[in-house]
Amino acid sequence: MYQQAMRVILGASSLKAYVTAPKALHVLGIVRFGQEFGLLATNSEGTFFRVNGSRISELDAFSVRRAMDCAQRAGERNGLGAPAHPSASTAPQVSVRKHRHVEMLAHA
Repeated sequence: MYQQAMRVILGASSLKAYVTAPKALHVLGIVRFGQEFGLLATNSEGTFFRVNGSRISELDAFSVRRAMDCAQRAGERNGLGAPAHPSASTAPQVSVRKHRHVEMLAHA
């Protein structure tokens, strides 16, 4: 069906698409096939769909679950590859650089 490998980005905060899914579908994240992407959604029966504009196409459940497992292992969320909620123990790193001052010597 699609030429590229499937990649899934999970989480509602990752949804920056200008696409909305019908009310009967629950959006899980984004599904990508190379440069093509759409919303990853499921219905009450557990069937997975790719929603792109007015086009809704059914996805292979095994492929979607495999891509979701890969995304969860890699911690891919928000489309940035970073966890959705950084851990509370992560402290910002601050670097203080010394400024060098050059003294002007008077020439006689």
